[in-house]
Amino acid sequence: MENLISPPVTGGLESIVGIGLGSYHSDVTRRAIENAGGLRGIIKENDTVVIKPNLVKQSLPEEGIVTDYRVVQEIVNIVKECGAGKIVIAEATPFGNIFDLVNYHKISGAILFDMNECDEESCYKLRAKNSLTKEALFIPKLYMDADVVIGAAKLKTHFEYDAAVSLSLKNSMGVPPTKFYGAEYYGEDYKEKLHLMGLKEVIVDLNKIRKPDFVVIDGIIGGEGYGPLKVRPIQSNVVMAGIDPVAVDTVALSFMGFTVNEVPHVQLASREGLGISDLSKIKIIGADLNLIKMKFQRA
Repeated sequence: MENLISPPVTGGLESIVGIGLGSYHSDVTRRAIENAGGLRGIIKENDTVVIKPNLVKQSLPEEGIVTDYRVVQEIVNIVKECGAGKIVIAEATPFGNIFDLVNYHKISGAILFDMNECDEESCYKLRAKNSLTKEALFIPKLYMDADVVIGAAKLKTHFEYDAAVSLSLKNSMGVPPTKFYGAEYYGEDYKEKLHLMGLKEVIVDLNKIRKPDFVVIDGIIGGEGYGPLKVRPIQSNVVMAGIDPVAVDTVALSFMGFTVNEVPHVQLASREGLGISDLSKIKIIGADLNLIKMKFQRA
């Protein structure tokens, strides 16, 4: 049986995006989060917090494909300082044992959970009331029931036209367990069925069902070219953060040298009321975007 979910309402005339500049050996993640307003107004004492990274494949940190464990560790540290009772790092990765393969076993203070372990009983089957795909989607109860969800995405390109980039909105594709969306041709580890529903529509529907309460994008080493799996690493030395994933993605894609008109899923998310994609209505704190912009090679 499916349940209908009312999509989140994004209010306000301006969104704030925090930027931190530096390397993995600096406090760049903390500065980005603080510049975005911090987490103390979002996390309450004893809250359960789920952090959703992008762990799309086995990869070394310097390859620019997955969210670096050091960025996630700093998020965990800040969440603990806010008094969270339980912290879970959750991903429905297409690879077994992915957490060990990408050094996440080095993270302290959080539980690692592969959402692919969820069966139908441990998932809700949900559809947004104004769903674009008209499909109910399997969403792990752990993710939906969390008091706070923090997206921890990667700054990289994407070869599919509907995506163009893989940032915080696209990171939601890692939430549904792969077993429900595997393809006979590609195998159970590839979520082809989600892509066939319409990639930009699925991305928007997933964010309507459960939009993260806060997002962080790891761009210390970004990925350009034929993303999201075969990127060329690029030293970009930036972390971005905020409560509005559309605004954060808009700043991130602009940093990469794209325009919103080149990124259909961000355009669609904005039209559907999930956030702001007009740079003139986004307040950027921590850096002058025009001075730090780069030119990522497209897929």
